Amino acid sequence: MVRELERKHLGANFPETAPAANPVFFRTYSRRQQSIGTRETWEEVCDRTLQGLVELGKLTHDEAVILERMQRNLKALPSGRWLWVGGTTWLTQPKNFSGAYNCTSTNVIDWKAFGLMMDLAMMGCGTGAILEPKYINQLPCIRNRLNVTIQGDIGKTIANERREFTETKVEGNCATIYVGDSRQGWVQSYQTLLELSTDERFNEEVEVIVDISDIRQAGEPLQGFGGMANPVKLPELYQRCASILNKAVGRKLTSVECCLLIDEAAVTIVAGNIRRCLPEDALVHTSKGLVAIRDVKVGDLVQTPLGFRRVVDKFDQGFQDVYEVETNATLPRATLNHRQAVLADANGTIEWKSMANLVEGDRLLHNKKVLPGTVTNLPIDFTKSRPLQSHTAKPLFIPQLTPEIAWLVGFTHGDGYVALGRNKHDKPYGRVEWSMNALDTELTTRIQQKLDIALAAFKLKATHGLIKGENTAKSICSSIRFAEYFHSYIKQPNTSLQVPDFILQGSVDIRAAYLAGLMDSDGAVNNRPPHLVTTVYRKFIRQVASVLSSLGIAGRISVTQPQNQKWQAKYNLKIPALKERYNALISPHSLKGELKQGQKTYGFTVPGAVMREAYTYSEMREMGFAGNRNVDANYERYIAQSDVSLDIPVTVKGLGSYDYVQTYDIEVEEAHCFYCDGYLTHNSAGMRQGVSEDTAFADAKENLWQQGEDGNWRIDPERDALRMANHTRVFHQKPTLEECVNAVRKQYYSGEGAIQWAGEAVARANLDLLTTLELKTEFLKNYQQGEAKDWLMKNYSHLDKNEIEHRLDRFGLNPCGEIIGSNFHCNLSEIHLNQIDPENYKEQEQAFTAGALSVAALLNHKFLEPRYQYSRELDPIVGVSFTGLFDFFVSAFGVDWLHWWSQGRPATHEGLAFKRREQEYLSMWKEIVHRVVWEYCDRHNIKRPNRCTTVQPSGTKSLLTGASPGWHPPKAQRFIRRITFRKNDPVALACIDYGYAVVPSQADKDANGNLLNDPFDSRCTEWLVEIPVAVPWADVPGADQIAIDQFGALAQMDFYMQVQQFYVTHNTSATIEVRENEVEALGNRIYQAIQNDEGYISAALLARFDDHQTFPRLPFEPIDKQQYEELMAQVENRRQTNDFNNALKRYDFGELMEAGPSGCDSDKCMMPEDKPM
Repeated sequence: MVRELERKHLGANFPETAPAANPVFFRTYSRRQQSIGTRETWEEVCDRTLQGLVELGKLTHDEAVILERMQRNLKALPSGRWLWVGGTTWLTQPKNFSGAYNCTSTNVIDWKAFGLMMDLAMMGCGTGAILEPKYINQLPCIRNRLNVTIQGDIGKTIANERREFTETKVEGNCATIYVGDSRQGWVQSYQTLLELSTDERFNEEVEVIVDISDIRQAGEPLQGFGGMANPVKLPELYQRCASILNKAVGRKLTSVECCLLIDEAAVTIVAGNIRRCLPEDALVHTSKGLVAIRDVKVGDLVQTPLGFRRVVDKFDQGFQDVYEVETNATLPRATLNHRQAVLADANGTIEWKSMANLVEGDRLLHNKKVLPGTVTNLPIDFTKSRPLQSHTAKPLFIPQLTPEIAWLVGFTHGDGYVALGRNKHDKPYGRVEWSMNALDTELTTRIQQKLDIALAAFKLKATHGLIKGENTAKSICSSIRFAEYFHSYIKQPNTSLQVPDFILQGSVDIRAAYLAGLMDSDGAVNNRPPHLVTTVYRKFIRQVASVLSSLGIAGRISVTQPQNQKWQAKYNLKIPALKERYNALISPHSLKGELKQGQKTYGFTVPGAVMREAYTYSEMREMGFAGNRNVDANYERYIAQSDVSLDIPVTVKGLGSYDYVQTYDIEVEEAHCFYCDGYLTHNSAGMRQGVSEDTAFADAKENLWQQGEDGNWRIDPERDALRMANHTRVFHQKPTLEECVNAVRKQYYSGEGAIQWAGEAVARANLDLLTTLELKTEFLKNYQQGEAKDWLMKNYSHLDKNEIEHRLDRFGLNPCGEIIGSNFHCNLSEIHLNQIDPENYKEQEQAFTAGALSVAALLNHKFLEPRYQYSRELDPIVGVSFTGLFDFFVSAFGVDWLHWWSQGRPATHEGLAFKRREQEYLSMWKEIVHRVVWEYCDRHNIKRPNRCTTVQPSGTKSLLTGASPGWHPPKAQRFIRRITFRKNDPVALACIDYGYAVVPSQADKDANGNLLNDPFDSRCTEWLVEIPVAVPWADVPGADQIAIDQFGALAQMDFYMQVQQFYVTHNTSATIEVRENEVEALGNRIYQAIQNDEGYISAALLARFDDHQTFPRLPFEPIDKQQYEELMAQVENRRQTNDFNNALKRYDFGELMEAGPSGCDSDKCMMPEDKPM
């Protein structure tokens, strides 16, 4: 029908106020057209999606006209999911219906619930899981231990011979799962593994063989849905799940274990960097010494602030981008979402911050303890088993590893050379030689004597002499076997050095002596600060720095760039502080002696501002400090003068380079953190809801540690391996004031701990029964007393038992928290208010009508899964949302409304008038939505949804029109929006033709550490597309005077409650930004809102910091009007075409890696973005 409509309004280009729209649209919503190989235009997306809605919803001609006009003109849009799959053949199949829905919620009562959630996630749905005891207690007890073995290789079976569906064969106590090459195949294999743990056919441990031969390789296109296959994490899924299940043998799963099982499936599905990971060669501090994280095993003990704690799980996370953080010490590396410990105050409080959120001046915490290590041995003599190369070759004696030999290894790494080969007579030769400065005769003599001692342990000798015509002394040990041994295990010419495992895991003396050998060969004790080693090998310098860290000393890495570009950069490891520790541990093994103490000029510091928050001016002067907030306090002096026990504070400078490497993560019992490469680092989102009394669930993702004056660490019991989801604590009785304030405080510091008042959610989900304020108040009173079921049975006796249970269960939230229900699917549309004239009431009615029709059309779907279809029939759910509300009200009320906001939205005469106007708009829109949805349902004999309005976070779709997301204020009136692309990405190249500036990312720097400016520099690897953005009302006179970033938390809460009370009948997805001094007041306000039945259910909170300097080239950079106009003029001057799509066609020949938008589509949400398969 759509194609037959008279199309007078073909739709314009994306608005000028949405300069990021083209890059976002072609990256996220435009599908590859297989027949011609190009991406869809906006018009073609509209053709496809409108046709699908008209056909599914059986819309009339007039309805289709409104829908088309509003969508093509970007005033009302269907869900992001519908923009991706709507109107495709794939979506006409009932098994795929869920792929059209933003979000779901599922009560976890059986193994099938786990399979269903994996299936939903693979279709792109956001998944909410309800894990209250009354549900998970219905799961059977775990009775069988599973021993999982992976068989075959991905992609082994040729395409036409692959199984599509999973098959399972059981023989005795052995089960073989042949994983099918389809979404259903993956899901069934996962669910089957879970079912085997409770299968009563088995009487002993079950040997489970998982055959993955039929799975297609990564990168093969997925038919129908779009995008690419990504099975890289699938093989690990089965072992990880078995590990979780095996811990529960003999009992039922806890809520946390259920979370883990759900999230392990999510990790497998997501095509992106979800788990916070470390590079495979990162050295973990363990009871066995330094061990690369790839080699850490479950059961190993790792060093934590609580002592050594056991590794309870390990995750192979595949290849990811791993970033380096530049500091005044060594350079920690991790994925951008991995969290590091950051010093929060002078008393040792710790804050966990992701790598991406670190700012210049943050203090990372570096190990100060000495790692004990273990007894290690030199490798066996492999030359014994080789044929003699001559009749006179002597066997090699391998001694016990001693500090003298460890020193020899270090000295060889610095100044040694291993020569192996054949001479001109084709006879084999081999020798190890060491060079020294002949001018320093005393030191040279002592080195030669120490070489003799070390070589004597091998029953070998060296000859010592001078090189004629040079100031070089040389010692040579001529032994083929010895040369072969050192060539194999210690050093090879023109090959990167590597610290051997017997050093990394050796005792304190072994590691110290090794470092002493490096110092005696290459070091400079008299430099300021002293130099330990210089090398061209980057990996080697990291390893040596980690060895130093394991002795409680933080080194400092610097880079010297050569003047000749053909030469390699040199990496220097210095010792800027903690010289007493060096002199106690390393110096006794070194011939160059102790480091001079001198003034502590080059060391580590505690920020002066942080010190002044803990100490008075007089107290700081007593400790010998200036007492000035702008003067940092020396760390070593501070810990000597105070009773505080504190790790070494290392200052963050910025983000450095990145590498695409294999990554891993581990889970550590009790502590949930560990030391790695010297630094304290955390171990390893959907919505997960648990009852408020479930303390293990409530504390599952606690993030804050405190270190007391006695040096002990204190922490509430917690588990922190649940990365894929946000956890909400559900209260079935109203929380106390203390609980509300504590919840706000917990969210401020950790990002977790939101509370949900279930009574309000259930009341809203029963609006068809609670039709008056008096009925709702009476119901909430009974709910608070635990008598809601009896009250419903008494007052609504016509309801059967199952329906009453369903009605009381409708407190489930979708991942972003804007939809309430039980076992539900929800489809959301979105009105872009920033595109609508506040005085044009007809257009407002048409926009909300279009939004209502687009969600109502999907009520025609009938789900194959009985639990979802039962819920749909009993409680059909739709959600009409909006974005750009803040922009709309600025347009409606002018700059005076902004000034009122900056004052905190006080209840003045003017303020109350503004509130009445806000309420009028919100109430009018709510009435339109419900009227249109109910009329449509009546006409099509579909049960009416009793609640139809919500506000979603709205991140990506808002960029299509430049709207301020959801109900939230924007970040600034004008700003530079930077979007990251790989160098030479087709969309980025099209952006250049379109006039946008492209600069190198923060990771790309020159020899002096300065950011590169030329994106085509050979050293550049990643681009930032810079897009100047202005909100629609930026030029309103007086608007520039408003400091949006100073809007208080209570003002935001007030505006949010306006939306919640007068428009929303589900819930409002909200992220309130709060400062530390606002925690108490906001907690009190939330408490009042719940106590007074004002409609509050749940909201997310985000800590706001005003005093941190930021890195350059961040995603949002506020700018003033003059800067904006200059940048826009530059864009116009550079623009080569006004057709972004044509520009893209010049470069776009590769396959799309994206698979459409995630179910949750926010710029604020802390949930990871699930990419469907």
